[in-house]
Amino acid sequence: MARPPGPRFSMSLIVKIVTAVGLAAAAIWSASSVPVPAPAPALAPWGPSEASAEVLADSLALDVLIGQVVGAPDDATGLDRAIAEGRVGRIVVSPRRVDAHLARLRDWQARAPLPLSLATQAEQVALDGPLTASTAGLAAAARPDLAFMTGRARAESARDLGIQTPGSGLRLGADETSERPVEQALVRGLREGQTLPVVTLAAAADLDAFDTLAEAGLMEVHVDASTPSGAALVGQVAQRGSYRGLVVADLGRSAAGAVAALRDGADLVVSSTPSAAYDSLSHALRTGRLAAERVREASRRILAAKAWSGLELVTPEPRGGGDGSTRSLRIDPLRAPSASLLHRTQLLTAEIARASVAVVQTEEGPLPLVGPRPRRVFTVVLDPGASVERALPFVNTLATGLGPGSSASYARLGLGQDEAHYREALDATRDADVVVIAAFPDADGRLAARHQAVLGSLPTRLPTVMVAFDDGALAAGMRRPDALLVANGTSEMAQTAAAQAIAGQIPVSGRLTRPVAGLAATGDGVRLAQQVLRPGSPEEAGIAAGAAARIDDVMQRAVSSGAFPGGAIAVGRSGVLLALQGYGRLTAGGARVTPDTPYDLASLTKVVGTTATAMRMVEDGRLDLDAEVVETLPRFRTMGKEYVTTRQLLSHSAGQRPWYPFHAHDIASREEALDFIYADTLRYPPGTRSRYSDFDMIVLGEMMTTITREPLGDLFDDEIFEPLGMTATGFRGVGVRDPEAAPTETDATWRGRTLQGEVHDEAASVFGGEAGHAGLFSTAADMARFGFMLANGGQANGTRIFRRTTLERFTERVRLRSTYPTGLGWMVNYGDTSAGSAFGPRSFGHTGFTGTSIWVDPDQELFVVLLTNRVHPSRRNTRIREVRPALADAVAGAIQTPPREPARAWGFGPVPTDLPGVAVR
Repeated sequence: MARPPGPRFSMSLIVKIVTAVGLAAAAIWSASSVPVPAPAPALAPWGPSEASAEVLADSLALDVLIGQVVGAPDDATGLDRAIAEGRVGRIVVSPRRVDAHLARLRDWQARAPLPLSLATQAEQVALDGPLTASTAGLAAAARPDLAFMTGRARAESARDLGIQTPGSGLRLGADETSERPVEQALVRGLREGQTLPVVTLAAAADLDAFDTLAEAGLMEVHVDASTPSGAALVGQVAQRGSYRGLVVADLGRSAAGAVAALRDGADLVVSSTPSAAYDSLSHALRTGRLAAERVREASRRILAAKAWSGLELVTPEPRGGGDGSTRSLRIDPLRAPSASLLHRTQLLTAEIARASVAVVQTEEGPLPLVGPRPRRVFTVVLDPGASVERALPFVNTLATGLGPGSSASYARLGLGQDEAHYREALDATRDADVVVIAAFPDADGRLAARHQAVLGSLPTRLPTVMVAFDDGALAAGMRRPDALLVANGTSEMAQTAAAQAIAGQIPVSGRLTRPVAGLAATGDGVRLAQQVLRPGSPEEAGIAAGAAARIDDVMQRAVSSGAFPGGAIAVGRSGVLLALQGYGRLTAGGARVTPDTPYDLASLTKVVGTTATAMRMVEDGRLDLDAEVVETLPRFRTMGKEYVTTRQLLSHSAGQRPWYPFHAHDIASREEALDFIYADTLRYPPGTRSRYSDFDMIVLGEMMTTITREPLGDLFDDEIFEPLGMTATGFRGVGVRDPEAAPTETDATWRGRTLQGEVHDEAASVFGGEAGHAGLFSTAADMARFGFMLANGGQANGTRIFRRTTLERFTERVRLRSTYPTGLGWMVNYGDTSAGSAFGPRSFGHTGFTGTSIWVDPDQELFVVLLTNRVHPSRRNTRIREVRPALADAVAGAIQTPPREPARAWGFGPVPTDLPGVAVR
């Protein structure tokens, strides 16, 4: 949509208005004897705007220029008249809704003789406009890159809304450190967004810290000049050699001090009585107490800043008979922030909310609440507000984020509730394993006295997590909690981030920005790794938003074309679960597929169970890759197999046959099948080539059960599934139907039934449904947990399943002549694979005959899981071959940023690599 045209201001009209009074006044002022003005600060680097501003300023009468150096808040006395008469050049606006904000700005600018510059002290320009992170949140996150982007986001919103000086939230007081990388980055972002970054100085401000921000590109400084100490600071800042921007003196409700402030070097004086400030300056000029050149110099700087920030000096269209040589100011067109800006800013602010969560606890602290053991978590919400729904984002996110088997409940304690309700809530904590206190501040920013009493009544035997929203000081004075979590603000984003941190769904790296008496010091905060996936959008994972639609299209086309009756997917990157969804139905006309629908994994058993467990056993020494199989299974010695090693089983290079139809040869039991395998002859010399073999993985499974003396199902549970919380994954018995599982083939020749919830693979069925090559069932939800563990380097849910080096060792390509590229147990992405064309060269995965697959790109922290029943009703359907790479490409082909840096794609960069604290990539 085209922007509406901005108003234009003709210099010829301005000159006609001011000439009569202006020339006469100029003659009087120029003849006056005036004090020598204080040295003005050097012009800021306004670029070409400097020369244009000087030409314009020199062409205007002093009474017009006085108006340029006077500012006023939007509730100032007589503001409308002051605007119309040109007695004010800057308005400090308070937030309103976008429509009301734009309406009054257009009205003001239409009536002003010269364009007004607009500023705001609030960090949000409009109440329903883009909401950026607070400066406190940026400080807690300690991420200069995100601070720079926040500056750019604020600037983009401000420019749309006609604001040249958006609120930065930066304020310097005493005892400030001069090392301020986050604040420097914010200043840089605001400036590169073509707005004027501003800082407010307290009377006792540390000017060394100020110098640091000045070097970063600070363009405005606000000083409270209504007090003697503040007034003295005006001159100090104006003469500060490091600073070249505007000096703004805030006079409060008085006009007194305007002359002194301007004389001391201020460029702009802000008063709630702007006409009085204007008259004071005018009188000082006439009486010789203020130099005309000081006003001209200040106004030149103001005009240069206006032009630089979007109120551009341009040559107007010639008017009737004119030569077009006069100049005017054009206002950047005003508009409501776009839906895109709102969305991108929301993504950025949520990212900062997560990054700013700070946790203080010992190494043995309870957070995050992850692991295989189910927990009962009870939350006590201390909320002084009137809304009973205020804390719902926190309690709901926590309830859904805890692991399988865990439960979460809560009680809200409002200030108006009776004592019986309080006692009931405290009694309920005694049945919990963990108590969470979620404390919200009252109107004064404190913990209400009644709520303070609750903290002293908590059971002492239970682990307690104190969550302080907005200010860690809410926990001051309480018995030391087992963990203190501080979230910046009380917004839905802050609450969600706090709950996700408790549940292990996000990494924690924030720092306290102020001390908590008796509990923590400024800068405290532990680092906690992410342990479980968190649901999110593709953009939160650095993947294009359109990927979601492309994934849907691939899956819906596959179902409609008959590639399979239904399927479920799990897609994750950088700890974000960006897709977990079912498509189609179990059968034509049957129940809908969900992420919790059980699927026969078929040969995914080889990696999800057998290989993953082998990796753990190799790592801890229970299994030796280069040991001969016969050392564990003496019966394997016959027919030249005595020198076959564990490594050769895993790399499918042991020389065994690929498979055998036991059921067609009257082999009906596990022992009979093993007798056949052990007595079978080799098909080629071991270690000379690689040929995919079910036999290899069956033998490996038998080795592991012999070593551990555990059935294979129990072994997989103990080593992999239980630690990861994969409660729906495991082997199933033969001959037992599960109506909730996705059916596979209708077996008319051997079993005489449609297989639903029992293993499809005939050999695995002979083994009783439990073998090293096939037989496992799982869901997309469980496979997401497994995929995250792999993409996360072998660690998840509070447990390291195996080391990253072990994972790399097993997924490195084995260089043997082969039918397909393999590692140890894993398929690797070399040549033409079902991983498509966009997965990286170190990617690994596997497929299953029933229509299943998993692919992992460790360099992108990416996994894609596909579960289908493509063999229903018949295995002759092979259209899955086109679906697997198409799905992989829909995801991997849409990657936009490096892992865990999604903000790079949100349109607020690029981030300068010379910012302090920003890593160069």
